[in-house]
Amino acid sequence: MRIGVISDIHGNIDALDAVLNEIKKYNVEKIFCLGDLIGGAAQSEEVVQRIMALKDKCICVRGNREKYIIEGMPLVVHDEKKKTSQEQLDRNEWIKNHLSKDSLDYINKMPKEITCEIEGKKLYLVHYPMKEDGSFRKHIKGASPKENKEMFSGIDADIYLYGHTHEFVDNKDSNKFYINPGALGCPGKTNDAPFGILDIDNNEIKYTQLKTSYDAQKVIKNIEEIAFPGYKRVLRVFYGQDAYQEDDNGKY
Repeated sequence: MRIGVISDIHGNIDALDAVLNEIKKYNVEKIFCLGDLIGGAAQSEEVVQRIMALKDKCICVRGNREKYIIEGMPLVVHDEKKKTSQEQLDRNEWIKNHLSKDSLDYINKMPKEITCEIEGKKLYLVHYPMKEDGSFRKHIKGASPKENKEMFSGIDADIYLYGHTHEFVDNKDSNKFYINPGALGCPGKTNDAPFGILDIDNNEIKYTQLKTSYDAQKVIKNIEEIAFPGYKRVLRVFYGQDAYQEDDNGKY
């Protein structure tokens, strides 16, 4: 079976459309989406609708951004280190208010994790590995094989697919594969949207990391025009826009 692997779209419909058009060339049977469809760029509603339109072809797990819509923003994020600002709370509400009922229903039904079997191989899909209480394990960007093994300890699978860190990972340890395709919708200073192709055939596993290009400047202009709460931070963190720097208090 050939599978497209995507993650962390973050409301960037232009990047998603570019990737979906590219994925068509590979004749995938399934697409695995590893969460964080929303937040970031201003088209969260369009992204959710596009994923929904794929129907059974797309298997999608809930990311932390979807969790924030369902449960509200926590007081701190990322390993209890970063205090949630009022601007982040306002942005979460702005996103929620711009989602249709159908999209909200879809988000509420998204599973936190999925385990499935394909051609004799067991796959585990999650936005990021969780502790028993449902909180995320230690946030590690470019995880090593050893760190991946520790992150997913207690979970039995052959292939572990995750996102959240926005960094590409393709590790193998003791015949176990750990894959993070990177953030599809957060290009930094590039025009690139990363994704992957996973092939499982006759007990063989092959992962290929790919990317396609789109007009990121168009997305940046759209964010600037809409100017939703916290948009300057989004442009700085997700799009590498150095012109938007934090003030002395670390807030905009």
